[in-house]
Amino acid sequence: MWLAAQAAGAADAPPLTHVVRPGDTLYGLAESYLEDPLLWPELQRANDVPNPRRLEPGSTITIPADLLDRTRGASVVHVSGAVTLVRDGAGQALAVGMRVRDGDVVRTEQSGFATLELLDGSVVRITGDSELQMHRARYMIRSKRADTVLDLGRGRVESSVTPQAPGGSRFRVRTPLMAAGVRGTEFGVSLTAGGAMTADVLDGSVQLLDRDAAARVAPPASGGTLVAAGQGVAVTGAGASAPVPLLPAPDLGAIPELQQRPLIDLSFPAVPGAASYRGFLSRDAQLDFVVANAVFPGPRLRFEGIDDGDYVAVVRAIDANGIEGRPSIRAFRLKARPEPPVTLAPQDGGEVSGGTVTLRWTTGAGAGGYDVQLARDPRFADLLLDRHDAGDGSLETPQLPSGVYYWRVRTYRLDATGQADAGPYGDPRKFSMRREAAPPSAPEQHGDELLFRWDGEPGQRYLLQIGRDPEFTSIVQEIRTGERQATLGGLEGGTYYLRVQATDPDGYVRRFTTPQRFRVLNVVRSGSGQPLNASDGSAVDRP
Repeated sequence: MWLAAQAAGAADAPPLTHVVRPGDTLYGLAESYLEDPLLWPELQRANDVPNPRRLEPGSTITIPADLLDRTRGASVVHVSGAVTLVRDGAGQALAVGMRVRDGDVVRTEQSGFATLELLDGSVVRITGDSELQMHRARYMIRSKRADTVLDLGRGRVESSVTPQAPGGSRFRVRTPLMAAGVRGTEFGVSLTAGGAMTADVLDGSVQLLDRDAAARVAPPASGGTLVAAGQGVAVTGAGASAPVPLLPAPDLGAIPELQQRPLIDLSFPAVPGAASYRGFLSRDAQLDFVVANAVFPGPRLRFEGIDDGDYVAVVRAIDANGIEGRPSIRAFRLKARPEPPVTLAPQDGGEVSGGTVTLRWTTGAGAGGYDVQLARDPRFADLLLDRHDAGDGSLETPQLPSGVYYWRVRTYRLDATGQADAGPYGDPRKFSMRREAAPPSAPEQHGDELLFRWDGEPGQRYLLQIGRDPEFTSIVQEIRTGERQATLGGLEGGTYYLRVQATDPDGYVRRFTTPQRFRVLNVVRSGSGQPLNASDGSAVDRP
């Protein structure tokens, strides 16, 4: 792809031709077209001229395109998002390997980004929602002098400028308000939505000049505004403000080094004095290979549609005048694929009964399988189940006691060698297991006492209620106990209703069991008051 783009970039710049006039020399033509008279031997070889001092009037001299490329323009070394190159009124997608020449305009959409490299090694980075025209980009090979003038129509451009040779070298970024001229520095120039120009300097210094002064090859010895490293300035129609210190770099230390969701969400403490923040995701800390960029209103950056890999986040605070501050850098790894499936059942926060539960989730094309974990805690330190290759979207758990549980699932795919490449686990899902309590068994009556027994689970506590009606509007007795049985006495003969309510060890209060009806015997007693027993040992019931 790079070779194809390189070929396309070369093909769109045909060689120049010059019709020889009386008095023309290769020395003079090299100076006129290549701005370096010492390149005349290159023209001699390209045109097979036998005598460079005698050019025949009316003959044609060709200036090769590759020779022109060596002396002017800039190479496109990186593009992300939607970026357009406009040349002679026609637009085309900007691609790596193309050359941007005098008069060309580069336009980036909201999240677009382009990195250009000039012939002297300087690097120009065009951020999202910007427009930059290459007014002039020339380089004299033998004298190592550069002459670069960039016109910023909107947005922002950042430059790392190679130290310029004295004696005519220049690097200018012009705006409708003013121009920034440098000899070698790291700086940025912005046009704000309000129409102001700002400049911020990280290294070296920048001299702000009016556009007329910027048109000259050498900057004036005095005049304009000098902006030193660590300073910024805002320019409006009323002129340039005094330089101010750049806002400090944001603190990105709390951003996790591993990001596991396709939506990258990076939060950090606010910077005092910041009105907004510019954020970049880049393959490198120098921001030559930015994959996403945007301005955010608060200390929280969000990007999506980014491939898994290693990145750096670079963030600058922007003050109320639009001056961008010092950058902060945080390296991280994005591993969000294959994405976890969507869980289906049980419902998050739901309640299930029966002792076992079937965990269900969606399945996707290309998945090699799924890993499922079940635990007693949301950090999955107390694992009850850790299943690899969990089947096709469902898994039945073993018998579980009542309590609160957490489960999660992740997708894995098989690489070319058959190894499993697992993605991140999805968010933990919580459910409560509440096994149905069995109603108490029929009470056993021994004289005046009744013994009740019921099933339960370890750690539960119980409330036993006796009522005269199934709605328990009239409660005769109740008892609280940690045992699974209770003995009651003092009930007169007649019909009653019984129910039990369990409280689990985690404090969850269960529903009452279904009311059970039972009968208390009217026991026949002897003269001494003792119950009379039948031959089988049971109490004698008075009709």
